[in-house]
Amino acid sequence: MLHQTKGIVLNRVQYGETSLIVHVYTEKFGRQSYMVKGSRSKKSKSKSNLFRPFFLLDMEVYHRDGKNIQSLKEVRLAETFNSLIFDVHKSSIALFLTEILSKVLREEEANHELFVFLYNSIRYLDLTDESVEFFHLYFLTKLTRFLGFYPQVNWSAEKPMFDMDNGRFVNELNSHGHCLGKEESEILNILFNTSIDQLNLLKINAQQMRVVLRGLLNFYALQSQGFTSLKSLSVIEELFNGG
Repeated sequence: MLHQTKGIVLNRVQYGETSLIVHVYTEKFGRQSYMVKGSRSKKSKSKSNLFRPFFLLDMEVYHRDGKNIQSLKEVRLAETFNSLIFDVHKSSIALFLTEILSKVLREEEANHELFVFLYNSIRYLDLTDESVEFFHLYFLTKLTRFLGFYPQVNWSAEKPMFDMDNGRFVNELNSHGHCLGKEESEILNILFNTSIDQLNLLKINAQQMRVVLRGLLNFYALQSQGFTSLKSLSVIEELFNGG
C-alpha cells in the first residue's frame, strides 16, 4: 500500500553498482530501510544527494509490515536547509548524531513525540545563528527521555556524582568506577535542566566538554545494548574540544 510520510535520513550504504539502501526514521513507521534503485546513476530521479545525514524528506513509500527493506516511490526535501550542509560544525554534528541515532533507534513503529523532537532539533540546528558547540550535548541529554533511560535528575551538594550504571546522582560513599567526577556531574545536571534557548549561557571549557561527552557516551553504552564505538567522535572532539 502507498503511504505518505515525513522522514529523517540516518545513513546510507551502497548496494550494487548504482543503488543505495537508505536508513530513515519515519513519522509513520519508525525506523525503516529503503531500496533506492539507480540513485547513483545519471538518469536517476531520486538523486543520492537527497540522502545526507539529517536531511528532512517528504516521502511516498510502499510499506509492508515485517519487510526488511521497503520500496520508495517518490522523495523530495521537506525543508530547504540554510546552513546545515555548508557549515562544517553543523554538518559534523549531523554526522555524529546520526551515527548515534543509527545505533539506538531500532523500533519499527511510530513514535510521534520522538519524531517531533528530532525534526525540530534539526531545524533549530540549521536555522540558529548562535554557536552550536554545546548542541550535541544538549541533544544527547534530551534524547534519553525518548529512549527509556532518562536519569533521575537528583543532583545536590550531598549527591554530587553521576552514577552511569543506575542513572542517578549519588554521594561519594556510593561512587564507583562508572561515576563521573563532581565537576562534570554538576555540568551534566545543568545540561539536563537546560532549554535549547539557554545553551549559549553555559560556561563549559574544552576539557570539561570532552569529559562530559565521554561520560554521556558511556552512559548510553551502559543503558543501550549494542552501542559500540563511534567513528565520528574524533571529528567532534577535534572541532569543539581543541583536538
